[in-house]
Amino acid sequence: MGRRTLACLGGMALVVAACSSGETASSAAGSACTEATGTGAVAVSIKDFEFAPAAITAKVGDLVLFTNAGAVPHNATLDAGGCATPNVQPGSSDGLRFTVAGSYPFHCSIHTQMKGTITIGA
Repeated sequence: MGRRTLACLGGMALVVAACSSGETASSAAGSACTEATGTGAVAVSIKDFEFAPAAITAKVGDLVLFTNAGAVPHNATLDAGGCATPNVQPGSSDGLRFTVAGSYPFHCSIHTQMKGTITIGA
């Protein structure tokens, strides 16, 4: 095999590894979280196109409960994918329960300027 062929094969291997790594991170975030309802250990209000608080701290197993106090539907979707609330209608609530500690940036997929971070401790 020539040098060019080897260089191309090496480059392709790096691309495949990088793509696989991204998929693993997304899958890990998705498996760390499930959509859930019930009484929330950590309350988050959605109003005026903001999450309040936007920096959320909870523990493994806690339910982070999003309550829509605004006039239009919103949701909470992890940036890495794999976990989200359904669209939460005005006056309704839904939540996410985390099973793995970590930091999880999220947004509203309807109004992408709405962002926050959920930090889950052990």
